[in-house]
Formats: sequence, C-alpha cells, structure tokens
Amino acid sequence: MVVLGVVMLVLGFGLISLAKFWPSSAKASASAAAVEPAPAAKEITGPVVAFAREIAWPRSIDPDAGVLSESERRVVVEGLGIVGDAWCARILAQAYDEEDGELRVLVVEALGMCESGDVAAALERAYTSYVVAERYAAIDGASRRGDVALLERGMRDTDGSVALAAAYGLHRAKRGDLVDGALDGRDDARANEIRRVLPILV
Repeated sequence: MVVLGVVMLVLGFGLISLAKFWPSSAKASASAAAVEPAPAAKEITGPVVAFAREIAWPRSIDPDAGVLSESERRVVVEGLGIVGDAWCARILAQAYDEEDGELRVLVVEALGMCESGDVAAALERAYTSYVVAERYAAIDGASRRGDVALLERGMRDTDGSVALAAAYGLHRAKRGDLVDGALDGRDDARANEIRRVLPILV
C-alpha cells in the first residue's frame, strides 16, 4: 500500500507539473504562429502598359499632314469652324473623339458653328460629357442653331452657368415659355440665379 501511495503521489505531481507547463507551451506556439510572417501575396496583375493616343484626324484633311503640334491643330480646328460646312463637321466629329482637354472644348465650339445635319448629334454627344466646359460649349452651339430639345435638357443641368446659357438660348429661340415652365415651382439657387441674370442678358 505504501508503494502504491508513493507511485500515485509521484504520478500526481507529474500531472500537475505537466498541467502547469502545458498552457505556456500552447501560448508560446500560438504567439509564434501569430508573429510568423504571412506568405507574400501572389502578384495577380500584369505590367502597366501605356497606350499612346493617336491623333489621326488631320490626315482626313491632308494624308501627308504628318504629326501636328497642339498649337497647329488648334489653328486647323478654328479654321474648320470658320468654314463650317458638312465636310468640316465630319472632321471635327472625328477630332472630338481623339482630342482632350482645352482643345476638345474648342472642337465642340467649332462644331456649334457648322451647318450640317450631323452637328446636332455631335452636340448631344458632347453634352453628355462630365466636363462642364464641354457641356457649356455644346449648349452654346445648340443656342446658335436653335436646338430647342437640347436647350431644354440644358435647363436641368447641375451646373448653373450651363443652365443659364440654356435659358438664354431658349430666349433667343423665342421660347421664353419653356424657360418659365422649367422654372415654375422651383426655388433652388440655380433657378433664382436664372431669374436674376436672364433679364439682364436679354
């Protein structure tokens, strides 16, 4: 019995010691796992490729035109707007697709001075731009042409200057009734600005 008691005592101390040191070992393993660096993420994207924008519309005028600088293209765009026939309008529509920035706004202005059945569609497309200057130029062109449908859309523009230009265009087209209808019941800042400024312009 004494021997059995001693064996049980030794076994008990062994289990207590094991229980005492086991959580530390587990925590140490967990800590080691926590600080172990994660494997590097696999690269899933390819190399960045830059595409050069081609400006080809000058070759529609002269196949041997070569590469024109921005200032040279500006002069050509202004000249196309002055001539303003259907041929010029087709080239300007192509230029609108290829140019950007200030030169693209100038293209829209030149389109507005052209006399062609294709101009209305080109101005409508320019009016869908997120660039305010392009939308303003499209509305100005619509005002020159008396394009009432596009001017009515312009009256609802989120930019006050575009909405005011559309209201002025409708007045030029002798459609003040549409301006009044668009402003009826509105008391927002854009509507009040049109009410204040339009009488000064006309």
